[in-house]
Amino acid sequence: METLVRYGQTVNKIYDAFSKGDIPFIISTLHRDVIWEVMGEPDIPFAGIYHGPDDVKLFFKRLADSTNFKEMVPEHILENGNLVIATGYLKGSALKTQKLLASIWSMIYEFNDDGKIVHFRDCYDTLAFSKAYGK
Repeated sequence: METLVRYGQTVNKIYDAFSKGDIPFIISTLHRDVIWEVMGEPDIPFAGIYHGPDDVKLFFKRLADSTNFKEMVPEHILENGNLVIATGYLKGSALKTQKLLASIWSMIYEFNDDGKIVHFRDCYDTLAFSKAYGK
């Protein structure tokens, strides 16, 4: 996969960090006033709108407490100005039910001029996730 310029490289590093469990690196890429949106509320344990790095840490805790990812594969990372759109697929399971999860996804990152993420939005198959979590 080829990534573009400055912000696309940061997003690629975020996926590498996630695969290694390096959440502190991901948090370090966030602006203090970041808005982090994850679809699927209220049926998905980690879904919601998070404000600021400390709140985003709560997102990653909820994610780890509810989900076991086997694969999280970015396929495309596209950069246009301060906007990066990444697409890919994931496979895993819900920890509580052990039901399998699979989805394609699209994640949108908006950066400020200092290279910090100010807005993130995660789009995926929320119905599949809701069913896997037993809702």
